[in-house]
Amino acid sequence: MTYLTLPLTDLPGIPDGTLVLLTGTYARSVTGATLRDGNAIIELSGEPFDWSPRHDTRLDIWGQIWNGPAPRLIVHNARLPGDVRRHPHTSPTVPAGTTLTVTARVQRVGADLLAVTPDRHTYLLRGHDLPDGYHHLTGTLINETPPLMHVTSHHDLSRAMLPPTEVPHD
Repeated sequence: MTYLTLPLTDLPGIPDGTLVLLTGTYARSVTGATLRDGNAIIELSGEPFDWSPRHDTRLDIWGQIWNGPAPRLIVHNARLPGDVRRHPHTSPTVPAGTTLTVTARVQRVGADLLAVTPDRHTYLLRGHDLPDGYHHLTGTLINETPPLMHVTSHHDLSRAMLPPTEVPHD
């Protein structure tokens, strides 16, 4: 699947669940975050995958649109316009027994080790005891429900992650 690039003004006609890439000004408040472009505005649900943008910053932001009674964008990730290090991509959907490679945030939740991708796919991990952080993982999908991945190789990206490009405030 690919992300559909749209202006914010076109969102009301877009079906729920559509993957979209939007550009606007990111604003954060006590109650949450929004993206605004002119008079159009949408509430954001969640934070970008691997960085936290500053308030009042122009962004390209991508995710999944929900146009119900309170329209919102389920955020997958974001970048400053022109930032080539981040780009929209979806996680592979494969049958059990298939080898796959994903970039994910790994975290321990209780006794389980979980990997969550930018587009919110979650895998239970087996095969390696990884530290919390960002990882490039390769493994075999053992089970589809729940998604269980046996990790065969990994690369810890936590130290290699480039800090976000930020515009200095005057």
